Amino acid sequence: RSATDVTSEEKRTLTLRGHVGFDSLPDQLVSKSVSQGFIFNVLCVGETGIGKSTLMNTLFNTTFEKEESSHHQNIVHLRSRTYDLQESNVDLRLTIVDTVGFGDQVHREESYKPIVDYIDKQFENFLQEELKIRRSLCNYPDTRLHVCLYFLCPTGHSLKPLHLLTMKRLYTKVNIIPIIAKADTISKCDLQKFKIKIMSELLSNGVQIYQFPTDDDALKEINSSMNVSPTQQIIVSQCVSCPPQSAGHIYDKEEGVPH
Repeated sequence: RSATDVTSEEKRTLTLRGHVGFDSLPDQLVSKSVSQGFIFNVLCVGETGIGKSTLMNTLFNTTFEKEESSHHQNIVHLRSRTYDLQESNVDLRLTIVDTVGFGDQVHREESYKPIVDYIDKQFENFLQEELKIRRSLCNYPDTRLHVCLYFLCPTGHSLKPLHLLTMKRLYTKVNIIPIIAKADTISKCDLQKFKIKIMSELLSNGVQIYQFPTDDDALKEINSSMNVSPTQQIIVSQCVSCPPQSAGHIYDKEEGVPH
């Protein structure tokens, strides 16, 4: 039946809820993303007591449950915890994966294997979901890791063989961001030398770490500066909540200066 045959009684009148135009597409995308919520999966690699839990508490302004771990673990095992966070009506499903017992064994040459096995398992689980005839990826809890925060002891010397070996095994599977923990225990001069030494060893061994994207003009300058010196240093044991006007910085409780 042609369009001219449609009577006035069969025509529907739709009431618009707002402006219609392609200029509203960004707002629609933001609204859709916020309504769906966000997922962030982070892997924390480092020795027991180096400050992994403290950094997570500081980053997300939340006190997460903590299980005490000894330095006498026979094997390395990964402990995963998922939390539903909300900030300004934005929902975040955060999964923190901790490497319990990493670096505590006498023979540590294969400490990286449980970590690699865990990462591979998450890829395999997602692949199997994709291969299903009736798949539902929108409802599938994606457990693939977004980033690995690799904590290094502030020795001021070169990388330990364990750390170099582990990062060589991980960098092709997950984005690695090296972090010098408890950086206030060494001088600024030694800290800078340590960072240069770390980057030199990583480059000479072909280990690629995460490079911040520079395609966004709003973030190009700051991300480019981060890529020049990608190894980060943290001091979080004396952190307090930041004032609203200084959001995004970490404050030293004693000196009151942002980092």
